[in-house]
Amino acid sequence: MILKIIIFFIAIGWLLSSLVKYFLRSKLKKFVDQVNEAQREQHRQSRRPKNGNVNVDYIPKDQRTSNTRKGGDYIDYEEVKD
Repeated sequence: MILKIIIFFIAIGWLLSSLVKYFLRSKLKKFVDQVNEAQREQHRQSRRPKNGNVNVDYIPKDQRTSNTRKGGDYIDYEEVKD
């Protein structure tokens, strides 16, 4: 009789622990998905320029010190109206 009671409590304990693990995993997965989505949204917003401004994160070394324009001759022009 005592052996049946011990086996019964062990089975109930195993069943409850399995149910708790299942619910914790599902809640944890839902929480991780929410955090990942929030992080993706924050990354998207940080990458989007505000008010049409353009942010330059990288300038090559050869273009940092060069202030002179390279190319052909620059010619003044007048706008011709039709």
